[in-house]
Amino acid sequence: MISMLALLFVPAVPAQSSSDEVLLVIDGHETTVSTFHRYWEKSEYYPDPEMISDFLENFIDFRLKIAHALREGIHLETSFINKLENFRMKLSDKYLSDNEIAEELVKEAYERLQYEINASHILIALDPDHSPDDTLYALDKAVQIRESLINGEPFDLMAKAVSDDPSAKINSGNLGFFTALQMPYEFENAVYDAEPGEIGMPVRSHFGYHIIRVNEKIKSRGELKVAHIMIGFNYYDEPEAKEMAEKIHRDLKDGNDFRALAMSNSTDYNSALKGGVVDWFGSGSFVFEFENAAFALKAPGDISDPVPTPYGWHIIKLLDQREIPPYAEIRERLLDKMRRSCNSRSGLIRDARVERLKTEWDFSENPGALEMIYRLADNSIFEGKWKAPGHLPLDDVIFSIAGSNIIQRDFAEFVSQNAYPRQPWPLRDYITLLYNTYVRTSLIRLEEKNLENKYPELGYMMDEFRDGMLLQEITDREIWSRAPSDTGGLLEFHRNNLENYMWGKRISATIFITSDKATARRIAWRTRISNFFGGSDDDWIIKPMNSEKDSLIQGLFSKGDKDLTDRVTWEEGISDIFLVNNHYKLVVINEVLDPEPKTFDEAKEQVIVDYHDHLERTWLENLRAIFNVTVNRNVLSDFY
Repeated sequence: MISMLALLFVPAVPAQSSSDEVLLVIDGHETTVSTFHRYWEKSEYYPDPEMISDFLENFIDFRLKIAHALREGIHLETSFINKLENFRMKLSDKYLSDNEIAEELVKEAYERLQYEINASHILIALDPDHSPDDTLYALDKAVQIRESLINGEPFDLMAKAVSDDPSAKINSGNLGFFTALQMPYEFENAVYDAEPGEIGMPVRSHFGYHIIRVNEKIKSRGELKVAHIMIGFNYYDEPEAKEMAEKIHRDLKDGNDFRALAMSNSTDYNSALKGGVVDWFGSGSFVFEFENAAFALKAPGDISDPVPTPYGWHIIKLLDQREIPPYAEIRERLLDKMRRSCNSRSGLIRDARVERLKTEWDFSENPGALEMIYRLADNSIFEGKWKAPGHLPLDDVIFSIAGSNIIQRDFAEFVSQNAYPRQPWPLRDYITLLYNTYVRTSLIRLEEKNLENKYPELGYMMDEFRDGMLLQEITDREIWSRAPSDTGGLLEFHRNNLENYMWGKRISATIFITSDKATARRIAWRTRISNFFGGSDDDWIIKPMNSEKDSLIQGLFSKGDKDLTDRVTWEEGISDIFLVNNHYKLVVINEVLDPEPKTFDEAKEQVIVDYHDHLERTWLENLRAIFNVTVNRNVLSDFY
């Protein structure tokens, strides 16, 4: 049978024909020829025209199951809707982005990954709800600090004294080595454009203003995979942690297993469970004391001395190292990381997208209409309480998108719903910020609603993913979850189909395996004597065997179970002695058993598989009886 489920998760390809005539109608749900064609193109039988009829029958079965799922209302369940929406969001990202800008930024990031920067900074923090006055104060303070540094004040002492970065008290502002996509984009731009020793003008990021000094710029050291044993300060005080780390290090020098010591001693429990193994990382992933020690290891297998960090003492073992992968290999990973980050890179992509959408959706605006909102707003907006007066019409058009007008009242409602309590700003600046957000949100929502119409391949993928989810869920309920747990049905199915679960001819036998031929002969002789006297004294038969060198296998054997039992004649008695892989073997056949039915327990696995197929056949028969299926075969023949 052609597996329809396997076809559902292949990216859809638009049909090559313009035909959109209806091929199938099942329970009122229509399927066009072009939809059928997309599935046909991805089948294992394409493009053999003689197989179309067979494929069509399987396709009808598939659509019957979908119709059943729809009648059961699976598509209306919250969990189903959420899964479908999450899938659409993931697919939508690439259609909503400005690909040209994104490509430029990802190439820039890759070029920067070829280098590592060691830099120090002093942060003058800004609250997320900062006002323009706060911004000016922070900038003035940052400029004064830079002037002091230019005039000779030591950077490390100044960082400890005035930086709002809490880590400066420990690292004197030194951030260690890092590379692209690890710092705010504005910060990254500043350090990659600067020369070592240079202290540039203050740089603004979403954290605040940074005064930066680049200490060193080096070629990328690539990526490492290491294992480590951590003795953390959250479990031990510093002297005890150091003493314990030194003891473990001595144990490693004495040849003890690193993995075992990590699992039993490391307080980094996530990595301890894996023998201390840490995923691949590059510069800027961990504190610089850890990274410096890791990158100092030369060859896989090298182990560091105990290394102190702010978190504890570490012993690091190098497992592997590699260079930065080629651009083509990591492009998608970089692009995904860039799109999902909340920094200026993603903002640039977003802004470019908004400008593109303004053109595509025929955006126009009337700045004069916004003046009324500027005049009506008051400081209650900063408490999240402002509402536009109800007695005013506020029906002038502020902007239009794709022929739809957004009036003043619409924007006023947006302001009242989205202005949250915050520190006061100049009112005009804050209203403008909300207006730009409203425009951007309106454009993106319109674009999101029309993605399937604008990009047919997205619509195909959504339809097929939806049908795949429906098929999986309804099949699970009707077949997969039912078959293994329906004990009564399984037992009855086994009883009614015993002829399908038969043992073939079998033998009850013992295989003796000895290290020398003399022992094998003695076993054969003792077996004959025991049988002659009408009994089987097993202890006496096996007495010549050496418990350390010799062994035996007893049981029931079918054809194909053992090479040795297949080589002997299936008659009661003792076989010849065979030399196999430097061991002497003989087979004693105690009984030859005629074919007989397997018990349910013996056949259970195969019964479940067959019962699964039985349920599916019965299910499809019922569906064909319940649902009216109309097939317009004429359009199919015309199409092909």
